[in-house]
Parts: sequence; structure tokens; C-alpha cells
Amino acid sequence: MNLTRMFVAFVIAAGVTAALTPLARRLALWAGLVDHPSPRRINKVPMPTGGGLAIYLGFLFASLSGGTPHFAVTAGAGLLILAVGVLDDRYQLSPGVKFAGQFFSVLIYVLWGPRIEFISNPFGEMLFLGRLAVPLTMLWVLTLINIMNFIDGIDGLTVGITLISAVALTTLAWSLQRYDAALLAVILAGVSLGFIPYNFNPARVYLGDGGAMLLGFLLAAVSTEGALKGAATIGLSVPISILAVPVTDLLCAVVRRLQQGVPIYQADRAHFHHRLLDLGFTQRQVVYLAYLITFFSATMALITAHLTRATWLVALGLGLVFWYGSLKVGMIQPLQGIRKGEGKDA
Repeated sequence: MNLTRMFVAFVIAAGVTAALTPLARRLALWAGLVDHPSPRRINKVPMPTGGGLAIYLGFLFASLSGGTPHFAVTAGAGLLILAVGVLDDRYQLSPGVKFAGQFFSVLIYVLWGPRIEFISNPFGEMLFLGRLAVPLTMLWVLTLINIMNFIDGIDGLTVGITLISAVALTTLAWSLQRYDAALLAVILAGVSLGFIPYNFNPARVYLGDGGAMLLGFLLAAVSTEGALKGAATIGLSVPISILAVPVTDLLCAVVRRLQQGVPIYQADRAHFHHRLLDLGFTQRQVVYLAYLITFFSATMALITAHLTRATWLVALGLGLVFWYGSLKVGMIQPLQGIRKGEGKDA
């Protein structure tokens, strides 16, 4: 692996995505892939949701030129994830059908692609997963797919967080000589950079569920590729720390819906971006704040990445700080609210 190869892959990913996004926008309008305004939506006018197609093609062309590892299974599973999201954008699939599509796509990826065989242990050496590698890798990939889909509710938020995270993961993978993961991460950074001018406020095209789920899948693929058997392994605590904003948002959504006694998958207007908008922030201010937090958490993760115990302590510390912040802005209610029945109004 050399820097020239990575640079070429990055340029192709960014260039193809940027060039094809206007075409994907027109195709989305023609196919009826449109996000219409609703009480829980931010947009005031109908918006095309075809961004995922341009991102996938950018990834595809860059991967073909760069020779990414496990290309066939990653491209195939990514296409299935995109298809599930596009169908959901168009026909509003039931949560069960949508999850079944995600599960089948991820199963294909894990059975024929890389798996997380080791996880970092803050109390000693790496832990070998053995037979648990398949179910735990599937859980990890499915979680990241839905994390990025959950937070995709405001112009530029998801793709910007992905861009910062991909740059951080590229840096980390390269420093650990996990060149396969570094190549995949730099391609992910490229497609994010190519798409963000069209998605930043005021957006001209949305990711849609297909695009947001695809970005989550590719982030999972980077960390899974970097966690292959070897002395230099990207611990899961690092991407967890880097993705502190969407991870916290997902955890709060689960807790909030348990407090309210509603299904976990039921949508609401109490996500990170919703609460800050309700507090008077503009869309751009919310996005800039999310970028700043992600940059800070990514920096902390990179500084401590070679120190397993310190990395887990950073992840725990960030989690506690973000949990406290979530309470303050109303993303979740204090636990005593459950006992008193106060969580119903969240």
C-alpha cells in the first residue's frame, strides 16, 4: 500500500460522488423518492432522497481502482443495504421488514467477509471471540447501520460526522499498518466529501434511509476490516468514541422510548438535533456543534488509541459527559421520572 494509491482512490470517490449527485437527485424525483414535510420532519418543502445512489457509485468506482479488500462481498452487501433503504424511502416498509432486509444483508457480509475476531480488553490481552465472532460482528454492523440512520434528520449532519470519523479512522488504520482498513476509510472520506456540498444546509438532496444506512455500513466495514486477526488491531472502543454523538443519540432514543413505554423503533422528535433546534439553535449551529464534538472525541480517541485501558476510559468518560448533556437538553428524563410516571411527556 502506498500513499499515491490511497490519494487516487480518495479523488475518484470524491469526484464520482460529486459528479453523480445531481443525476441521482433528478432520478430520485423521477422515481418518487421524496421526503415530504411532516410534524417530525425538519424540511418545509419536499426533498429528493437519492443521495445514497451517488455515494454507492463513488464507493464502487474508487474500490475498483484501489483494489479494496473483500470487494465483492462489501459491494454486494452495501448494494442490498442501499436497496432496503430506498424501498423504505419509497414505500415506508414496516420496521420488521426493514430489519429483516438489514439482517439478511449483514449476514451475507459477515459470512463471506471479514469478522471481528478479537476485541480489546481493558484489563489485559486481546480477547479471542471464537464462535461469537459471527453474531457479535453482525450486532456491531447492524448497530452502526441504525445509528447513522437514527441521527440523519438535519442537513449535513450524518455525512459530516461520517467525514470526520472516516478521516480519523484513516489516520488510525495507517498508523497501525492496517492498510486495507485505511484504504476503505479514505474512500469513505472521499464519498462523504463529494456529497456534503449538496447536503449541507440548505440541502438540495437528502441521503435518504438508503444513503444513511449505507454510510453506517461502510463505517462498520472499516472498523471490521481493521479488527482482523493481527497484532495491530483497532479496538471497538475507538470507533465508539469517535462516533460519540450518534452513539449517545441512539442510546438516549432507546432509554427514552423505554421510559415512555413505546416500541424502540417508534420515531419521535427528541433526538439530538430536535432538542437543540427546540432550544433555539439554527440548523447550521446544530451541525457545527456536532462537528466540533465529533472532532474532539475523535482526537481524544486517536491520542489514546495505542493505550487500550486509556481508550476505554476515554470512551467511558465521554459517555458520562454526553449522558449528562443529554439529560440537560431533554433527550431523556431522569430515572426518577420513570418511578413517578413523568417520562410519558418526553
